[in-house]
Amino acid sequence: MKFYKRLLAMAIVATVFISVFAFGATAYGSDNDIPFSVKVPGYQGKVYTNAEYRGNSGIEVPWKVNFTYSEEGKGTIMYFYLSGPWYSKESNVKAVKQGSGNKYFDAYDSCKKMNVGLAIKNNNKEDGNKYNVSGYWDEETAKHAFSY
Repeated sequence: MKFYKRLLAMAIVATVFISVFAFGATAYGSDNDIPFSVKVPGYQGKVYTNAEYRGNSGIEVPWKVNFTYSEEGKGTIMYFYLSGPWYSKESNVKAVKQGSGNKYFDAYDSCKKMNVGLAIKNNNKEDGNKYNVSGYWDEETAKHAFSY
């Protein structure tokens, strides 16, 4: 009887260990391509995407943006950053050129276990035109070298 209790206890411990490891491995580990398509207001106006949950990842796990289309034109620039609750800034603002591919940036250390959206800001100070922009983003990716 003692043998079966010990065997059962080991099976429970193994199950818990495997479950915890599997959950931790999926918190980040792959790049998602969450599409965005928004109209960005002029005069450095901002717009926000729907929020996604960023887990317990630290600053070593980047967020990603791929700015694929701008109505303003090919190779134009928009500013991107992670936006948290009450539109708090959860990463540095990054200038990204349309068509430049995946860009990976660090989030603030405080950006854990929260819903974050992608903030997109027009880079034009004196242009009131609104522009449709689109691409893909991910709040929490696999580990990558950061883009600067």
